[in-house]
Amino acid sequence: MELSEFLAWEAEQPERYEFVGNRPVPLEPSTQARSLLIGDIVALLRPAVRDTGMRVLINIRVQCGGEVRYPAVVIDAGQYIPSALEPSRPVAVIDVDRFRDWCALPSVRYLSMRIGDDPGAVLTLLSKRTK
Repeated sequence: MELSEFLAWEAEQPERYEFVGNRPVPLEPSTQARSLLIGDIVALLRPAVRDTGMRVLINIRVQCGGEVRYPAVVIDAGQYIPSALEPSRPVAVIDVDRFRDWCALPSVRYLSMRIGDDPGAVLTLLSKRTK
């Protein structure tokens, strides 16, 4: 399946899918623990971006390296387009339950480098140029 075919197909699905390895992969249901952690992350980040023009987005589609993923939290510094299905210019990507390489996104400056259920560890945002 090609990416364009997936995007058209996904738009018709009642459930959400990611596109990995040229095939649709269903997203697993969220748990209460994951949901609470994401809420805590958003609560910590929202005041930090207030009055900057940036937005904290959750569960939004991101295309990266020919794949489509749904990270837990994205900080978007691009133009606000209310009907957009993807961030305009993501500058930070945070996944709380799985490691992914987001370095293929040219606008991303910060990445979550730790996973788990500790908000302090998840919010260890490092410059993507740091190895």
